[in-house]
Amino acid sequence: MTEEKKTTEPAKAGHAKGGKASKKPRLSPEQKRKLLYVLAAVALVGIVWYAVDSYFHEETDDAYVSGHVHYVAPRISGVVQRVLVNDNQDVKAGQPLVIIDPADYQTQYDEARADHDKAQLDYNMMTQLGDSRAVSQQDIDHARTTLAANTARLAQQKLQLDYTVISAPTDGRVGRKNVEVGNHVQPGQSLMAVVEPDAWVVANFKETQVAHMSVGQEVRMTIDAIPGKTFTGHVDSFSPASGNQFALLPADNSTGNFTKIVQRLPVKIVFDPGSVKGYEERISPGLSVIVKVKVR
Repeated sequence: MTEEKKTTEPAKAGHAKGGKASKKPRLSPEQKRKLLYVLAAVALVGIVWYAVDSYFHEETDDAYVSGHVHYVAPRISGVVQRVLVNDNQDVKAGQPLVIIDPADYQTQYDEARADHDKAQLDYNMMTQLGDSRAVSQQDIDHARTTLAANTARLAQQKLQLDYTVISAPTDGRVGRKNVEVGNHVQPGQSLMAVVEPDAWVVANFKETQVAHMSVGQEVRMTIDAIPGKTFTGHVDSFSPASGNQFALLPADNSTGNFTKIVQRLPVKIVFDPGSVKGYEERISPGLSVIVKVKVR
C-alpha cells in the first residue's frame, strides 16, 4: 500500500504540471498590435458615422407624446345615480358616461311645463276676448309677457334636466376616472378625462438646432415604452415662442448680470399614419420620445 501511494503521487504531480502547461498562450506583441489596430479602426468608423449622422440630423430626447385630453365635468350639481363606463374604455361622441339623479330636475321641469301651459291658455283667452273688446290691451300685453317668461323658464328647466346625463364630448378613451355612484358633484368638477386617439409629438429643440429645421422635414422617432420600433413622421409646425416665454414666471434679463442660456423651441411633429398602424392604443400622451430630424 505504501509503494502504491508513492507511485501514484508523482503521476498526480505530473498531471498538475501538465494542467499548467494547458493554459491558453498569451498574445504575442505582434498580435496585440493587430488587435489594437482593429479596435482603433472600429472606433474611428463609429466616430465618423456619428459625425456624419449628426451633420445630417438634429436629435433631442426632450420630447413627449401629446394629444387632445378632454376633461368631463357636470354643468349642474347633484348626486351621481349611475356611472356607465370604466377606466380605459373606448367611447363614442355623445355616449352617456354619468347620470345624475334627475328627480329634483324632473319635478322642476314638470312645474315649469304646467305654468307654461296655463300661461298659454290665458294668453289665448285674452286674445279672443280682446277681439270683442272685453279686456284691455294692457291685460293682453300682461298675458303675453307672462307667456314669454314661462316659455323661457320651461326651456331652462329642460336644459337642466338634459344636463343630468353627462355624455362623451368626442371619440376617445376614458382615463383618470374619479367618480362613483353616490358622489355629490358640483358644476365644473372633473369626473374623468376622454383622450382622443390622434396623437403627435412635441419636441423641444435648442434654438441652434432649429436654425437648420423647416416644416415638412422627415423625422424618425423611438418611444421608450415601445422598444425596438422606429416611427416616422414629419415636422408640422414651430411654436410661436420659446418654452421660457410660456413659463409662469419668464426670466427677466433686463437687470443684474446676464448669463446667456440656450433656449428651447417646441416643435410639433406629426406621425405618418402607416407608421403607427397597430400601435395606436400604445401611443399615449406623456410618453418620452427620442426624435431625429433629417435636416440635409
